[in-house]
Amino acid sequence: MKKVEPISGLTTGGTKIELSGAWFDYKLEYGVMPMCKIGDKITRGVFISTVRIVCHAPPNENTFLAMPIKVSLNGVDWVDTGFKFSYYI
Repeated sequence: MKKVEPISGLTTGGTKIELSGAWFDYKLEYGVMPMCKIGDKITRGVFISTVRIVCHAPPNENTFLAMPIKVSLNGVDWVDTGFKFSYYI
């Protein structure tokens, strides 16, 4: 993963997170759907291209920890992006 923007958002959630630089194999006919996991919360993503997806940050009340951002194309196998997301009020 080359870029994740932004790396922080409101505790209420909904921040649009763009992840780019990886090769995302877009095969909707096989049920491939991008997903993001921030900490232990999962959100469904959207393919923008084979090298870019967008997810929205889930709500989280914890403003003290930067949580790892992981991605999956099947909801089972997760890859750590190497980036962390933190929340603010």
